[in-house]
Amino acid sequence: MSSQTETEQKKNLLIFDFDETLMNKDTEYEVANMMLSKEEYDKIVEWDKIDYYDTFNYFFKRIKEMGLTLEDYNKHLEKCELSPKMKELFDYLRKNKSKYEMIILSGDIDYSIKHVLKYQGFLDLFEHFIVNKCEIQPDNAERLIFVPRDQFPHECNLCLFSQCKGLELKKYLEKNGEKYNKIIFVCDGKNDFCPSKKILRKGDIVFPRVGHGLYIKLFEQNLISELVCDVYPWKSADEIISKLNEI
Repeated sequence: MSSQTETEQKKNLLIFDFDETLMNKDTEYEVANMMLSKEEYDKIVEWDKIDYYDTFNYFFKRIKEMGLTLEDYNKHLEKCELSPKMKELFDYLRKNKSKYEMIILSGDIDYSIKHVLKYQGFLDLFEHFIVNKCEIQPDNAERLIFVPRDQFPHECNLCLFSQCKGLELKKYLEKNGEKYNKIIFVCDGKNDFCPSKKILRKGDIVFPRVGHGLYIKLFEQNLISELVCDVYPWKSADEIISKLNEI
C-alpha cells in the first residue's frame, strides 16, 4: 500500500472544547447561577479565581445541604444551550463520521459533559474524553459530585493549574497520533493557546470562537504569529461546516 493511500485512509482528529465552545456558556457557572442565591453564586465566581476544586466542591456540597438531588442537578444541566448552529455541525459530523475521530479536551468535569452530550444525542460521536474527573460519593448517591485532586501536576504558565491542555493532548497523541491525518481544534479560551501553539503543526487547524479568550490573544494581543497551524475564527458553527467541506 502506498504512503499516499495510507494518508488518505487516515481520519482527521477533531477536538472540541466544551464550555463556551460546544456549549454556548460555561455549564457549571450556568447551573450554579440557576441553583444558588445571588450571594452564593457571587461567592462561587470569586472563589474560582483561587481554587477550582474547592469552589465546585463547595457548590456540590451546598446544593446537597439544600435538599437537592442528582436529578435536580441533571435537569439544570439540560437547560444549558448549545452554541449557535452546533446541532447542525454535529448532524453534519454524524453523516461524515468516516472522516473524523472526535474527542473532548476540556477543563470541565466528565459527569456534566457526558450527561449533556447524552441528553443532546451526541455522546456516541466521541471516542475519548480528556477532562477533569469526578465521582459520586460512594456512601451517599445524593451527594451530587465530588471532584478529587488527582490531576497530574504541570508547570505550564499558559494553562490553568487544574489542567495543562498541551500536556494532556501530547500524552494522548503519543499513543494515538499515528492514526490521524491532521488535527482540527474547535475551542474558545485563552488556555487553548497552549495546545494550539505547542501541538498543532502546519496543515492543522484551530477554530477560535470570536470574542473569546483565544481569539483575543491571537487577534487583539497579536500572538497569531506564534502559531504555525491555520486559524479560522467562528461565531456560528455553520462557519465550521463550510470550512470542513473544503478539506
